[in-house]
Amino acid sequence: MTPFDHLIFSGFDFSTARSSVEIDGGKTMLDWRETVPGTWQATADGNRFSLECRRSGRRTILTTRGELERPAADLRLTLFSVTLAPAHLLTHGARMGRCRLLKFPLAEPVEFESFHLTALTAADGRQLVLSMPLAMDHIGVFRGTARGGSTTISADFDASGFGGTVYEFAPITLEAGDAVEIMREYGRDNAEVRPDFSAPPECGWNSWDYYRWTITEDEVLANAEFIARDPVLSRHIKRIIVDDGWQYCYGEWEPNHLFPSGMQALAARLTAMGFEPGLWIAPAIVEPHARIAQWNPEMLAQSRGGQPCLGFECMRRHGFLLDPTVSESRRFLRDLFDRYSGYGFKYFKLDFLFALLQAGRYADTAVPRGRIPAELMKPIVEGVAGRAEILGCNYAFMTGNRFVRSVRIGSDIHARWSGICANAASIAARFWSNKVLWLNDPDFALCRGVDTSSDPDLDRLQALYVFVEPNDSFRPEHEYPLATATRNEIEVLLSLTLMAGGAVNFSDKMYRLNELGLAMARKVAAAESGEAALPLDLFDSELPTLWLQKLSRGGRLLAVNWSDSPAAVSTRRAGLLPDRTEDFWHGSSGPVPPEVELAPHSCRLFVW
Repeated sequence: MTPFDHLIFSGFDFSTARSSVEIDGGKTMLDWRETVPGTWQATADGNRFSLECRRSGRRTILTTRGELERPAADLRLTLFSVTLAPAHLLTHGARMGRCRLLKFPLAEPVEFESFHLTALTAADGRQLVLSMPLAMDHIGVFRGTARGGSTTISADFDASGFGGTVYEFAPITLEAGDAVEIMREYGRDNAEVRPDFSAPPECGWNSWDYYRWTITEDEVLANAEFIARDPVLSRHIKRIIVDDGWQYCYGEWEPNHLFPSGMQALAARLTAMGFEPGLWIAPAIVEPHARIAQWNPEMLAQSRGGQPCLGFECMRRHGFLLDPTVSESRRFLRDLFDRYSGYGFKYFKLDFLFALLQAGRYADTAVPRGRIPAELMKPIVEGVAGRAEILGCNYAFMTGNRFVRSVRIGSDIHARWSGICANAASIAARFWSNKVLWLNDPDFALCRGVDTSSDPDLDRLQALYVFVEPNDSFRPEHEYPLATATRNEIEVLLSLTLMAGGAVNFSDKMYRLNELGLAMARKVAAAESGEAALPLDLFDSELPTLWLQKLSRGGRLLAVNWSDSPAAVSTRRAGLLPDRTEDFWHGSSGPVPPEVELAPHSCRLFVW
């Protein structure tokens, strides 16, 4: 008999599950022995492990503890590994993007990792949700390989780099029932603080997606001035955020020659125009030519061998990682954010936060790896001292919700159909966190495209040339214009932004949008911020086609055709809808038809 023999949920049978532990490279199967009902013990090379299996209503909770004879450099525990046969699998990433919706049977095998929440739906519609707490000491993950009509799935913990001998692993919960309600309850249960989201979130403009590293002080002001003159945008866009490209380098946060007046003067000018100034900073990253890297390597996280390591890479840009367990690093962060908050910046977009977990080890081995991101955020919040709002980008969700107001949930978006599709699953799957833990940020509300811009430089910037090697033959995939979307595709992108129900940040060269592009921007900026929409086919699709959103006095219904051919989307799942609705994008009125006929790559957004 094993602890899993009685675990059968909604047709999913765990009786064949097995456990194992790997300590410093040596793997041992755990042979559990029941001591008292519901409690099991096992030994592995003299090290003891205990497992408590208890029921609480519809939930079964598995709690594991390890006691080692001596500290281990690496410990990996697989609490269970089992094969199941779902009809649908929903997975969550540990940070922005990376959610997947898998519909069985699969044509090709798919390897997956799922953090925090994993939902399985059986062929008869019954559902099972596997979960771990949002915050945990030792990083836990559900992983497996899905193929054909079945999937392996294991619950794994990685406790590498921890210097203690007692390991308290996060509880794993298995709960049968309505997956939507279980996920919503998970959000409420994992809120360390309960922010007030009663006031509508303010819209912003961000420099990144159009300008990237070419942003200048003059272009920031040109966009701000255009927005301030616009009769609609000026009423709704209240924040101007200077993204990556303003600084000398990562780790040395001083303005470069493209911002000759300095950041304090820029913040003052934006404030005088009626905007909240915002600033992008990657607090964990230190590029090799930064003074910290040259003069203070003791502030940097290390490799397994004990030397500072280039643990960060993005777009061929590399960096060391600041070690937040070092007091001098914490002082540096506290002073940095105190200074820029004092300059008048009211909003900080913090990026590449997840990269911090790539280090081999940290100075204080008593801090479990899962708590390292929180150690980074603490001095930042102390430096801000309530003077600014924080957006976590590439934020490790395990950091919890007490440090941030907004969190990026979507992957990087561009005005391209492929990016719009890639972002949809994560916007859909993370409905449960919006305005409960934080404001969901689906990434930018982009309005520019081939039909919506009059910009002669629309596709001048080529982001993927950084990947071309000297001896490469011509590679078409590196010709990658950032704005190829049609009007229909832009409507889908902006509709998903509204469906997220959270942060809305534009990122175009606003004064180069044509009348159609500006009209779309004005409609989105002025639209009510609702709850996060519920995708009604979330648990039987690869990309949801029907989204229902609640507003304060009504709602919205979004129907999307993701395919390359015309298609009809049934709206019957939405139930009884009002007789009179308005087409958000095209203005016509009337009832929602039982089937919405859609052109390829298009949508209809009904509002009432």
